[in-house]
Amino acid sequence: MKTLARARAPWKVIWLGILAALASAQERVLHVMVEDPLLAESWELLGTLSREFEARHGGVRVDLLSLGGAAGTMDRVKLLLAGDVPLDLTRIDITELAAYREANALVDLEPYFEGDSDWDPLEWFPICLDALRDERGHLYGLPQTFTPYVMYVNLTLLDSLGIERPAREWSWEEFHAICRQVTADTDGDGRTDRFGVSLTQWLQALAPWIWQAGGELLDRSGRVSRWNEPPVVEALTFLHTLLHEEGVASDDATFENQQRRGLFQSGRTAFYGPVGYWERFRLRAVREFEWDVLPLPRHRRAATAVAMSVYVVPRTARHPELAYAFLREVLGGLPYQTRMGAIGNGLPGLIEAAHSAAVRNPGVPPASFDVFFEVLGEARFLPTLANWRKIESLCQAELEGVLLSGDVAPEEAARRMAEKTDAYLDLERRREARPRLPGGVMSAAVALALLFAVGLYLTRRGPPPARAGRAEERAAGAFLSLWAVGFFAFLLGPAVVTLVLSFCEWSPLRPLSDMAYAGFDNYTRLWGDGTFHTSLVATTLYALLSVPLTLALALALALLLRATSSLSSAVRTAVYLPAILSPVIVAALWHVLLDDDGLINDLLALIGAGRPRWLEDPSWVVPAFVLMALWSVGTQMLVFLAGLSGLDPTLEEAARIDGAGPWRRFVHVILPQLTPVILFNGITGLIAAFQIFAQPYVMTQGGPGDSSRFLVLYLYESAFRHLEMGYASAIAWVLFLLLAILSFALLRSSRRWVHYASRSVGR
Repeated sequence: MKTLARARAPWKVIWLGILAALASAQERVLHVMVEDPLLAESWELLGTLSREFEARHGGVRVDLLSLGGAAGTMDRVKLLLAGDVPLDLTRIDITELAAYREANALVDLEPYFEGDSDWDPLEWFPICLDALRDERGHLYGLPQTFTPYVMYVNLTLLDSLGIERPAREWSWEEFHAICRQVTADTDGDGRTDRFGVSLTQWLQALAPWIWQAGGELLDRSGRVSRWNEPPVVEALTFLHTLLHEEGVASDDATFENQQRRGLFQSGRTAFYGPVGYWERFRLRAVREFEWDVLPLPRHRRAATAVAMSVYVVPRTARHPELAYAFLREVLGGLPYQTRMGAIGNGLPGLIEAAHSAAVRNPGVPPASFDVFFEVLGEARFLPTLANWRKIESLCQAELEGVLLSGDVAPEEAARRMAEKTDAYLDLERRREARPRLPGGVMSAAVALALLFAVGLYLTRRGPPPARAGRAEERAAGAFLSLWAVGFFAFLLGPAVVTLVLSFCEWSPLRPLSDMAYAGFDNYTRLWGDGTFHTSLVATTLYALLSVPLTLALALALALLLRATSSLSSAVRTAVYLPAILSPVIVAALWHVLLDDDGLINDLLALIGAGRPRWLEDPSWVVPAFVLMALWSVGTQMLVFLAGLSGLDPTLEEAARIDGAGPWRRFVHVILPQLTPVILFNGITGLIAAFQIFAQPYVMTQGGPGDSSRFLVLYLYESAFRHLEMGYASAIAWVLFLLLAILSFALLRSSRRWVHYASRSVGR
């Protein structure tokens, strides 16, 4: 009987496993993408609220996903939607809502709100809900946090200089006068080290100056730019004067530098802005001085901008009704909204939470907390266009030329911004008239590519083997079939898809079947695209500098570390280590090293070489990335070491006996034998140089201007930031052809200079 019981035990386990699997299949999983988990306070609370939600809704499991907080955060959702990955609820920026909505990538939540008896729109700030409605008044989500832009002020610094705190309704002239009074060279080294203002320089922060001057970015229809009008030029001229003509403003407050300790946090500027509520989170650790907030200075009219992050339900939601419930009960609930405001991430969209004691936190700066509410009547969002991020990118490069480098006149920048914007808006209008491709075109193209590959194999396979060899052929085919599947699925198939897309217009937010035929427009557009030309020049310059220099350095290190010893092994490891580090970590490290006051500039200053602005000056940014490449030559060094170990020692010994010195032995004996290795490292280095992406993505985001917008970075931005997958595919194929031509030319030239052990190629 015991034996029978033991025999039945496995079947019992299997049966229980089947029941567990069925229960798991019936469980509804809600995929929710939220903020950065590094905000531990909100993340912990969100986990607790999610468990309570699961208890209220039986059979539901909430899977919290991190949206992250680094560069490219807003692009991650697009990647998931393009891959049709299940996502029930996600956070996006308000500037991208129109793009998602136009692509039918969001669930219209109006029916859910209408059927919710507990829903009261009066509990939310009207400016937030209005921005989330379409032209029909339908609501597509709820705000997480929002903030108007204000000016932060160092009260301690003003008091020490005997300057009165500005009134709430102060003017540009008063602001300018105070900046002049504050700016000074306090240590007498000939360099200004105390400024009037740390001036923020991304478009959302610059727009209020234009609005205050009476200008607009687009006309009311959203189809014609107004960049070239006098009020815009006046605003840019005013900022250019502060930064470059008088030098009373610092340019450290770029978008990329937001997470770093700037001059205001160090107590070296009187003002900081325009900037949002989130700076309260960054300034909470400041104890050296007293700070507060002010409305922005006024000119012809009062105006400020609004930033806002919102939660929406994507079209890939498997459970939209549960997503709405989670949005209302958790993300739109009082506990979570209050916590997000209390930690300083932004003002809660829920009025009760925004005015709660936990958010206001009396006794903690800013004392003038109500300023954030007082300016809402003059606050505005950036234009709500589906293609606004592309327009913003086109103009940001010109704005950086005026504000960051200062080498472009405001009038010239305004004219070019108007031309670029109008040209792009015209392109968008032409896109609307393009015909849609019939369904199944992509599947047919992939199938034809497969048939072509099979036909090519059958025509090139030669005569069938004899009967004795057929079994071996079948066995070889079975082994190679896995490789063939991988080759088609991950190389040939995607290549065919991108080739078809390069002749189409398609947004990754839309289904793949929703493509418009564009013909050769994407390729002809490349010739007139100034950003593409700049990217090509920057990438080519980087390759011309980095490839020969890294080859020379790797070979020199290999020759120095050729001897076998414990010391050389340790040095080899140290040299190779940077090659295996994450490019993101390397980029973060070098961002610190290349700072104006970083270690590299400190070393250069010691020898009197000055302090280059590596990442802010267009003439220095490419050399900065070349310098980074020289630090990561470990892989090429190891390949050269392997080549050196395979050299014929008798040849070098014979040269030594004949009286050849070290240099002659290197040039006439060692170097010719290493030419195959040089060719290999040269081709791989060339390909890697043209594919540089992670470092500029993390460090500069393509700036200043477009000077570090390398080809692959521009390709990525076109595809997932500007939603132009067809144009990005055309860039990819141009890059492929360029690399193919360069590699072929290098291989053809190798016949003249590459020497192999058995024969000399080309002789």
